[in-house]
Amino acid sequence: MSTAMSGTGNQDSLKDAASPSDLGRRKFMLAAGWGVVGVTLAGSTYAPYKFMFPPILYEPPTVFKIGHVTEYGLGVDERWKLKGRFWVVRNMRGIYNMISICRHLGCTPNWFPDQKRFRCPCHGSIYDVHGNVRGGPAPRTLWRGQITKDPVDGALVVNTVVRLDPNPAQTPQGLWVKEKVKEVKPFWIEHSPPPGASCSSNRLLC
Repeated sequence: MSTAMSGTGNQDSLKDAASPSDLGRRKFMLAAGWGVVGVTLAGSTYAPYKFMFPPILYEPPTVFKIGHVTEYGLGVDERWKLKGRFWVVRNMRGIYNMISICRHLGCTPNWFPDQKRFRCPCHGSIYDVHGNVRGGPAPRTLWRGQITKDPVDGALVVNTVVRLDPNPAQTPQGLWVKEKVKEVKPFWIEHSPPPGASCSSNRLLC
């Protein structure tokens, strides 16, 4: 009789071990364990990734100290075209800069001294020395960037983020903005012409 009772007890134990609630707990614990392992592996992988690729934006500079007015002759100076994406232009009244970005699709125009024109190689936009549109699909004149003088040493400082963009008028010659509209601070610095300069070589600079 004791044997029969013992057998009955073993069967009850097996039933308890296989109960749905017990199986659910086991599955939960197993899933939780693997979840901890997964999080640990993800963290150990993410840490070296962040070390190799830090969240730093390497943006090009937008402010340039470009020397003194006396370092620039009459006309278009291209020395900052590649590094700063702007030209420095000095005329008989002062000095300014223009952003070397075509207003059509953002290409870089080239300056042709013999033609006294900027020409975009991408889609044929043409600008004069003042940035007015003389041909092609460009819908606006060239931007002029901010240009000021350093209060300490008097050197010229160009900021290509601060831009002058007046609305042009449609004329038979193209899209045009009068110079008196653009020759304003802080986008133009009044200065006497360089020694020996004359208007004979380029009337547009007078």
